[in-house]
Amino acid sequence: EELAMTVTEADIFPKILYCLKDTDEQVRKNAANCIREIAKQSSDLANIIVHYGGPGAIVDYLNHTPGAFKLPGIMTLGFVAGFDESLAMAVIVSGGIPPLCEALSPGNEDHVKAAAAWSLGQIGRHSPQHAKPLCEKNVPATLLAVFISGESSEDLKNQAKRALKSIIRVCKEIDALIPLVNTAQPPITVSYTHLRAHETSLHLVCRLLLEKK
Repeated sequence: EELAMTVTEADIFPKILYCLKDTDEQVRKNAANCIREIAKQSSDLANIIVHYGGPGAIVDYLNHTPGAFKLPGIMTLGFVAGFDESLAMAVIVSGGIPPLCEALSPGNEDHVKAAAAWSLGQIGRHSPQHAKPLCEKNVPATLLAVFISGESSEDLKNQAKRALKSIIRVCKEIDALIPLVNTAQPPITVSYTHLRAHETSLHLVCRLLLEKK
């Protein structure tokens, strides 16, 4: 952390964010790796990244970067979001959810998907206000599909499971949880009224979906 702070105090921001758009692929990759290493150290450093528009720059990087090169950007959003509610909301407002959802899509390598699942969990775990935009993007259903897929690696399954649990724990969007019950294998019989009765304790849904896996 001390080294990261020293680098930051040397006015690396916002200059390094411009490197994310460099024409040289290696420069872009190195810049993303550097920002990731700074972001994971402390909330103070994450706040500096947010102050200079880091999440938005990372989102743009993800939108224009293929395959495994996305990884440092994906991790950066997760590290920033994980520290506290305001930082997580900054990632949401900067448009961080769509590129993370895209990283979960077929065609990406499992370690990239696992990182995306972890980052989505870091964003959504703080409060109902953080979980809601994830539900609006159908993230819980996507995570469940990844979890139950026979093609997913064990690490990917574990990351998807943890992320889904953390989102469901604070989620108040009951309508978004109904499809999860319908998707589960084997099917789970739970009435809408039953879910409503547990609206303030959604651990029930999480247990029904995941703990028996």
